[in-house]
Amino acid sequence: MASSIYIVIHMSWDQSKHNRTKTRSDIRLSDNSVKKYEHRAVAFLDWCKAQFGTNKPKFCRKHIQDYADYLKMQGKSASTIHDYVNSICRVLGVPLANISKPRRIAAENQNNRRAAGAKAVDQRRDTKAERSPRLHDFASVVGIRSAEYRDLRKNDFGCDESGWPCVIVRNGKNGKRQLQRIPLDAAERISEYFDGTDGYVFSAEELRCKINLHRLRGACARRWYDEYARRIETEPGYAAVLRNQLYRRFIHEGQAKKWRSHEVEGMYRLRGANREKAVELGLPVEYHRLAVMAVSVFHLSHWRNDVTVSNYLLAI
Repeated sequence: MASSIYIVIHMSWDQSKHNRTKTRSDIRLSDNSVKKYEHRAVAFLDWCKAQFGTNKPKFCRKHIQDYADYLKMQGKSASTIHDYVNSICRVLGVPLANISKPRRIAAENQNNRRAAGAKAVDQRRDTKAERSPRLHDFASVVGIRSAEYRDLRKNDFGCDESGWPCVIVRNGKNGKRQLQRIPLDAAERISEYFDGTDGYVFSAEELRCKINLHRLRGACARRWYDEYARRIETEPGYAAVLRNQLYRRFIHEGQAKKWRSHEVEGMYRLRGANREKAVELGLPVEYHRLAVMAVSVFHLSHWRNDVTVSNYLLAI
């Protein structure tokens, strides 16, 4: 039965994409993302079959709200409910805005928990730096997404539009190419991983480990924020230099229309659950917007202040 459901899903998804105006959500998804979306859609259609006797998408679309309510009754987190409902809506061509679901609170996000605190898995031998020392040392400096280490080639090293040394991620989130800045004092050491050939930087054996690469990514983000904030506060004229570099990246990536100067001016002040969490952890409750955006663009490739603060700067 599962195979027939997949056929129906593909037909429905292809038709929904054909009928709607192209939006940011139509950026090419990675194969892994497609599989997750389809798996969640299958689970929803199976639920509809059990509840209503049919799994036809045309019928099931009107029960997405019922499914969201069901997930809530099952004790699923707001973030999990959002992920499932978003997947189903995208596959079946239903506007996500039509579905009522619990409000997500960034302070409770799974990424925060994944990047912060000691966990039982950390006691395993394959989580230690010694299991894959080259990968651990590289990740401690570069801080790209966990899945992106697999595709790194030995010619993926260069400079960005401002002349800053970068690791080139050719297949980042949503298949996008990104330029990951690295510290100047580590450029020579990181460049030794790259010899200009087309071979992979890391072997399959090096990647076969449980090192918490997301936690290392978060640590890199916090170090960069501290460095940017320090220079903004202590070096006259540095804020203007950094702002110009950011604008050049927006231009280089064809994002000039998305540049909003107000997003890099003043302070980013925490509110609600995020503020409570920061106070509890003894962390700042306000951050330099310019420094946050620099971290988000140059080192996390999120291009959003809120994601950077809640999922990285507060995840300790």
